[in-house]
Amino acid sequence: MRMRSMSRKTSIKKKAAREKIPQVAVLLESSHETSRGMLRGILRYVRINGPWALHLVPGGARDQRLPAVGAWRGSGIIARVPNAKTASEIVASRLPTVIIDPLDPFLASSHPLSRRCRVQCDSQAIAGLAADHLIAGGFTHFAYAGAPVATNWSRWRQEAFASRLAEYGHACAVYPGPPARGRAEWERERSAMCRWLAKLPKPVAVFAANDARGRQVLDACLAADLPVPYQVAVLGVNNDALICETSQPPLSSVAVDVEHAGYAAAELLDHLMRGTLREPRIITYQPTGVVRRASTARLPVTDRLVICALEFIRINAGLNIRVSDVAEHLGVTRRWIEKRFAAELDRSVLDEIQRVRFETVRGLVSQTGLAFTEIARRCKFTSANHLGIIFKAHFGVTMSAYREQHARS
Repeated sequence: MRMRSMSRKTSIKKKAAREKIPQVAVLLESSHETSRGMLRGILRYVRINGPWALHLVPGGARDQRLPAVGAWRGSGIIARVPNAKTASEIVASRLPTVIIDPLDPFLASSHPLSRRCRVQCDSQAIAGLAADHLIAGGFTHFAYAGAPVATNWSRWRQEAFASRLAEYGHACAVYPGPPARGRAEWERERSAMCRWLAKLPKPVAVFAANDARGRQVLDACLAADLPVPYQVAVLGVNNDALICETSQPPLSSVAVDVEHAGYAAAELLDHLMRGTLREPRIITYQPTGVVRRASTARLPVTDRLVICALEFIRINAGLNIRVSDVAEHLGVTRRWIEKRFAAELDRSVLDEIQRVRFETVRGLVSQTGLAFTEIARRCKFTSANHLGIIFKAHFGVTMSAYREQHARS
């Protein structure tokens, strides 16, 4: 009898312990790097201040929904609200809630979610940083390509980008977007974007609403035979490495502190659940800088032949090409292309080949965890030791030290 009583007390204690742990639903589409960064921020807060029991739904925006009420005794919610149905579920739950980057319908004063705490990106700061980066690149023609579906953050970035450019006396062309009949599939929309890009004065710098849109602009440039970045430079937002690094050429992007957004959302929710915060608060998260890749790394070149040569060198940087390979690709003599390079860039074709080759090596050393033997193999050096000697002579530091410096930064 006593054993049964002790067992019952233990069960009650365990149940009480479970109930004390906050049960938090996190509605963030894990298919996007931006949301995964926010999740990392939430987890960092929970590791320091938890424990919390987090309820996550893998997948995209359409997959996000609250757990079934019968199986979940919720304490709070952190959500990027994808649609009106999910918004209604959140309102009906009456739970402490923090909204991340709410869309227009949920910001209207008549909507209950407008009176909840929220964390949102500083689109004005993002657009200002983008404009400054592109102006510093020497561009005088600019354009904006918004999100395929009209959203407030895309509109805010467009307005802030145009406003910052106006301060320098520049105008901003705006891509009209998909046909009015609704969300167009990219295969159908690409031809419309190609026509728009072809009509823009050149060279032009295009600021895209996010990295996914930036990749589509690059795709359209390729289809329209517009060399990037010499005729069209492209800059995205969010610095999603998977999108940026696999684009052709790699996409420059405004990096945003999404981990801070997740951390701030968790901190707000913690205060709400504890009852130490009663009034709604708005926190903005900021851009951290521009990650410069090939899509905005423009050289001051107008000669079409030299532009074609630069493209060939960039694409084949890891193949240890020779000047004769460049001349053969263009169908001209070596002497002719050397003369054009000297006039346009004040350096030789070989100098440019070596510069791009070392930039490729530098990127692999600083941005990947590849073994130095593999980097040497990819870039056609005889050995890692040979590459290490040349790398130190070129950059003044060993590859190991360079990688360590980049990891700390």
